[in-house]
Amino acid sequence: MTSPIAFDLPYPRQALSQRAVVAVVAALVLASTLLTPAGRERLIGWVAVAESVSNPPRPESVFVSLPTALTPEQARTARWIAKRHRVALAATSQIVQVAFEVASSRRLDPYLVLAVISVESGFNPLAESHVGAKGLMQIMPQAHGNRFQGVGGVNAALDPFTNIQVGADILREYIDRFRSVDAALVAYVGAAPGSATEYPARVMRIRERMFAAAMGRVLADAETPSASPS
Repeated sequence: MTSPIAFDLPYPRQALSQRAVVAVVAALVLASTLLTPAGRERLIGWVAVAESVSNPPRPESVFVSLPTALTPEQARTARWIAKRHRVALAATSQIVQVAFEVASSRRLDPYLVLAVISVESGFNPLAESHVGAKGLMQIMPQAHGNRFQGVGGVNAALDPFTNIQVGADILREYIDRFRSVDAALVAYVGAAPGSATEYPARVMRIRERMFAAAMGRVLADAETPSASPS
């Protein structure tokens, strides 16, 4: 009589039993995770970590990422600025929104802030003058370095949001000190008090035209936009 043929199993029965036990334990752990609030929170956290690894965030723009829901007044202002200075509307919209928010927190006229930006840099956030003034509001880091403490240091002078904040702080301080917008603008441009300078008049002319555009009116613009920072 021929002996029965022996078949070799790929895994011993003991190994199969161990795998079955591991599978059952894993299933119980998963069930307990889903059935308890703490377990569900851990699971959600693990999923979030996995998604962040598989989908890394994109680098941010030089502009502050803010909602673009402007008021009609702000939207008209942004369109006027974009047309006057030939700057992308998306960029001017963000700058306008930041200027309004910063001006409100510092009891300033937002159109004054935007007019200073218009004269100083033509809404170029990377502008730098021959004397080292930087950014939208042409801040001098050498003179105002202390104002950048806690916001990234003087290297943050080219960050649009930081630059507008610091520029607005300077304007607020000068208005409080000299009790006059014109005198504050003279100090802002670095001229001595009482100096004969056209700077305040230039800023206020731009402010007047910008405000008119925001209200849906158009004023004749006799001044050519500045092509370079002051």
